[in-house]
Amino acid sequence: ATVSGPDAMSDKKSEIIFKNVDMTDELKEVLVGYIEEAFMTKQRPKDIAKEIRSKCDASAEGKFWNVVVGRQYGSDVTHMAKKYMSVQFRDMFVLVWKSG
Repeated sequence: ATVSGPDAMSDKKSEIIFKNVDMTDELKEVLVGYIEEAFMTKQRPKDIAKEIRSKCDASAEGKFWNVVVGRQYGSDVTHMAKKYMSVQFRDMFVLVWKSG
């Protein structure tokens, strides 16, 4: 299911606001866990992104994941079907997609 726009659903217990999602609910739940864990254990956006990416690459979904974490950035990416998620976590934005 694709959810997008300012009225996108949010999960109150995890502080994540889903901006745009093209993936299965199961994969979405896994990635939310990776994101929450990375924000708890890392401080810098670069380190958070690296942590999320290494967990994604090691998952059953395989390699070739890309992750961007920051307060401000633009994006236009090509992704595999059902392998894209853009979320806000607290004051940061996280973009995760798989290519290749």
